[in-house]
Amino acid sequence: ATAAASGEGNGFHYWIMKPVGLSRGRGILLVKDLSDLTYSQESVIQRYIERPLCLDGYKFDLRLYVLVTSFQPLEAFIYKDGFARV
Repeated sequence: ATAAASGEGNGFHYWIMKPVGLSRGRGILLVKDLSDLTYSQESVIQRYIERPLCLDGYKFDLRLYVLVTSFQPLEAFIYKDGFARV
């Protein structure tokens, strides 16, 4: 993908929606506009990163858990324990 297609530098980004409880890429959706999402199931949503930071040549991820209790006004709580994997 080019920088223009990935949105780097122009404010446009792709988003990845992963259903909770599935593995091996099942149920993953690629989304261009967050307003297109429907929240019919528990999901993890993350911004797609074209060139991820690697640790000794391996991708890694950090998962933070956030509970959003209201959108108007916005009220959210971050769970202090997260998850990391290589």
